[in-house]
Amino acid sequence: MSLHLSWLGTYVQTAHDDHDDVVGQGEIDIVHDQDIVLTETRLAVDVGLPGRFAATLVLPVRTVSTAIRYLDAGGQEVELTTPGIHHRNQTLTGLADPMVLGSHGWTVSDWRLTARGGLTIPLGGTEEDPFVAGDLDLPHEHIQMGTGMVTPVLAAEAARAAGTWRLSGFVFTQQSFNENDKGYQAGDRYAGGLAARRPLGTKFNLRLGAEVQAETAERWSGIVHTDDGNRGRLDVMVATGVSWAVASGWSLDLGVKVPIVTHVVGGQLDMPAIVELGAGWSFGAPAEEHHDEDGHDHGDEHGHGDEHGHGDEHGHGDEHGHGHGDEHGQDGGDHPDHAAALTPVPGKLTIVDFWATWCEPCKILGPALDEIAHAQPDRIVLRKVDVSDHADLPWAMPHVTIVDGDGTRLFDRSSTTDLDAFLAEIRAVVAPPPVASPPLPTPVDPPPVSVAPPPVPRRPPPVPRRFNITVTDRGFVPGNTVVPAGKRVTLVFKRTTDKTCATEVIFTLAGKRHEHALPLGAPVSLSLVFPTPETITYACGMDMIRGTITVR
Repeated sequence: MSLHLSWLGTYVQTAHDDHDDVVGQGEIDIVHDQDIVLTETRLAVDVGLPGRFAATLVLPVRTVSTAIRYLDAGGQEVELTTPGIHHRNQTLTGLADPMVLGSHGWTVSDWRLTARGGLTIPLGGTEEDPFVAGDLDLPHEHIQMGTGMVTPVLAAEAARAAGTWRLSGFVFTQQSFNENDKGYQAGDRYAGGLAARRPLGTKFNLRLGAEVQAETAERWSGIVHTDDGNRGRLDVMVATGVSWAVASGWSLDLGVKVPIVTHVVGGQLDMPAIVELGAGWSFGAPAEEHHDEDGHDHGDEHGHGDEHGHGDEHGHGDEHGHGHGDEHGQDGGDHPDHAAALTPVPGKLTIVDFWATWCEPCKILGPALDEIAHAQPDRIVLRKVDVSDHADLPWAMPHVTIVDGDGTRLFDRSSTTDLDAFLAEIRAVVAPPPVASPPLPTPVDPPPVSVAPPPVPRRPPPVPRRFNITVTDRGFVPGNTVVPAGKRVTLVFKRTTDKTCATEVIFTLAGKRHEHALPLGAPVSLSLVFPTPETITYACGMDMIRGTITVR
């Protein structure tokens, strides 16, 4: 499951012509010059369901602040005889129409595809017909918080990896087929766009994109009025943004969209930019798709009912930075079976990246693992396993397992806090062995000289090497310990938490099984000799938490 709280804001300056009674001048042609500040706060809840299905609920709260001036043909501000009938200086806040969506995702070749469908719930307020009240010179309101009707919503997305970039596209529509009990029928809405995303370091993601948004004219009692209200619009925008994986499951997002083409039917509109701030939290059971992928979102960002401030910032791309199967051509396939993903490749290390669409750190980790595999294509196979629809995972996310060519697990860990340290441990496990220095040329022995041999000093007894291994709620730290072969070493295990099954450590050395209890807070020292180079795996009694010892 994931929660995402976002705030959208924009400033709009709009103008349209009218004919009205002006103080001291009578009825003349004037211009309604209006400044509008539109903001919307949204809470989106995504819940993962079995079989790559998911459900999404979006709850929007909208605020519209307006300021109005009336100008004559020369641009001078005038005063109406009866002000406040059409527009007024005011701030309106209310619930907009919530949206309920279902989605299903699947993979075709290297493409991740998602289809969505749903409905809006008519909880946002709507006003009485403003044109009837206007004809009677009565105060009226053109701003509508909702549609007053259940409207269907359809969307589709496609995404794939391209090196360190993640490319995606989306299409969206919301259709209004009927008018509500006040005669209002909102315009149909359409949106589409393309986006590209790539990691910046290990905690940030950059995205770039372009979008097209359009809306048809609203109707009142079946009539499209040409003197006021929403008469249709089209926007073409470029977008950029950055997301920050603050900690496991937590992310912050900043996005900006700038219109480069704006066409409003029957009026003028100036909208310099749209700013979005967001915070996301993933937890518990996985959600099939995170709703804020590639900087798009659910709902309407421009405010229902203002005469020109319509539009939509829908769209649902994929920002995870993961492909499906192996992106390096070394071992293809999507590996839905976890056991198959762990099948070793003789002579190579296999990195298995367990990831999910709802896992924020996975979006950073995936491209970093790609780079590690690209750097050593002759030694490393990278496999990616999508566990988005698994609600009973035995470990936290993200999770990485590394096996050698014989199937021995060299690394089997989750990262819940420090992703940089997690990547450093992975790089240490897969680092190539040191290159042996070329032998030095054999020196020519000088002529022998008769010299009395010096006394042989007594060597002190060898001091055993000491290696500390701590049991935390993240598992054994470090996950891999390198010890010399044929020399006595001391392993010191210390358990520091009760939130672990590792209350004992079990391993086999030279055919002998070792079992040692790990009491809380008490160091346990094991004096051992590892006779031959190999990799030894130790684990808790349930074999859920593991670590490795590399003997060199």
